[in-house]
Amino acid sequence: MENVVLALAAISQAIEQVQKIAWKGKMDDADAMPLIKSIFNLEPESIVDLYSGSASLTSGLRLFRAQLQSGNQERNAEYGKYLANILTLQKQFTKQPQVQEVLTSRIEHTRRLLDYDDIMSPSVLSSIADCYSQSISNLPLRIQVQGSPEVLQNKHNQDKIRALLLAAVRAAVLWRQLGGKKRQFLFKRQQLCDVANQLLKQPVY
Repeated sequence: MENVVLALAAISQAIEQVQKIAWKGKMDDADAMPLIKSIFNLEPESIVDLYSGSASLTSGLRLFRAQLQSGNQERNAEYGKYLANILTLQKQFTKQPQVQEVLTSRIEHTRRLLDYDDIMSPSVLSSIADCYSQSISNLPLRIQVQGSPEVLQNKHNQDKIRALLLAAVRAAVLWRQLGGKKRQFLFKRQQLCDVANQLLKQPVY
């Protein structure tokens, strides 16, 4: 269950950053970095290895825990919609080999840019966003991002959001591979919350 929670924390952290960009035009690089890096690691030894330890997902763990606690004043109204859409995209993605091939090819193309540019540079984020546009955006479901119209019209903000959504889908694919199921949100809610609490108290490295 620990690995399942870490994958959900990664999705949650991506959602949080998408919301910050969409409404305020701001992104926390420290929280976004491990998510963006995960896009290029297609064969990690473990999910802990993929995100360089659970401490890098602290914000995501906190957000995920807050959503699990019923009646919590920190409940994020948009969160549930984003999470449901991302898990649906994951399901659609795993059934489309052609989309998977396009994405893998585009990621390999983008990887070459890392020889010249920082992973968080505008050019790399723009290329990652293009990976998303050329693959995930062609699936039946299209995620509608809510936010400030002025902020969302900015090309760099659009690139950041698409890059983070790609990282979220990446984490959702892992979530399913690690045994994640939607019914766990109903029947194992407390267990998920307990594991999140444990990871926050004692990070795994």
